[in-house]
Amino acid sequence: MEILRNDTVVGTLSPNPNMTGGNVRATWVAKAPSADWRTVRLRFRVTAGGVTCTSSNEFTFRQRPTTGWIRKNVPHPSGNGFRPVHEKHTARLERERVYYSLRLKTSGDPFDATKQAAAKSLIESVWNGGFRRRRFHRTRCQRGAACDCPYDCCKARFRLNVRFVTDREHVVVQIHADAPPAAVYRSSMNGNGGNWADPNRCSTTEYAHEVGHVLGQFDEYAGAAIDPSGVQPVGGPTANLMKDASCRVLLKRHYRRVLAFLNANAAGDPYEIVPR
Repeated sequence: MEILRNDTVVGTLSPNPNMTGGNVRATWVAKAPSADWRTVRLRFRVTAGGVTCTSSNEFTFRQRPTTGWIRKNVPHPSGNGFRPVHEKHTARLERERVYYSLRLKTSGDPFDATKQAAAKSLIESVWNGGFRRRRFHRTRCQRGAACDCPYDCCKARFRLNVRFVTDREHVVVQIHADAPPAAVYRSSMNGNGGNWADPNRCSTTEYAHEVGHVLGQFDEYAGAAIDPSGVQPVGGPTANLMKDASCRVLLKRHYRRVLAFLNANAAGDPYEIVPR
């Protein structure tokens, strides 16, 4: 049996399907033939006994729903007597990805455009880079977690965009200028507001770590705002952004809120994070 797109063969079913009493039965684990799979319409052609027949019906791929902007304002209780980590951002499900937008407004000591650009680059590189080799993947895809489909018919990506604004912010960040050469002020942040040291004590991770809290992430070191549920363990074996200074590594659990948002808007067609 051949798979046709506009009368052009784009695939075959192997082994050949069974034919019984004039009926052809075959199983095909659907796979998009091209990046424009959303508009692709496929037919099937079978040759048996010297007769070739093409199906009159057409196959189309199911598309993910999309959403407009949804404002997240969700506190998650912390341990050790700390305030909740507090998701505050907006999110939307686009055709090929989950898109997060975080708007920050600074106050206190000056934090000029150059510093804002550097902070934006740091935060986005850590959170977007941490997902670069991962995908959200449909749990019902018959190819399983090892699916090699190069297109987004069964996969979705993630993108965080950080903007420094003067109004309509999600969180206000109070800037505290420290005397050089070493920063001594400890940064902190949750949905009720933030405090950032300038310069930060760990130039490669600190602002990204603090933004993790307004994305719903707990600390993973003792004596801090830890996760009472244990999903984010204290002192776990793997170094990561929420546990260790200077470590930019992010694990699957750090994107579980994003996954929850996707699944809440995926019309009952659930996803998981791959690779495992």
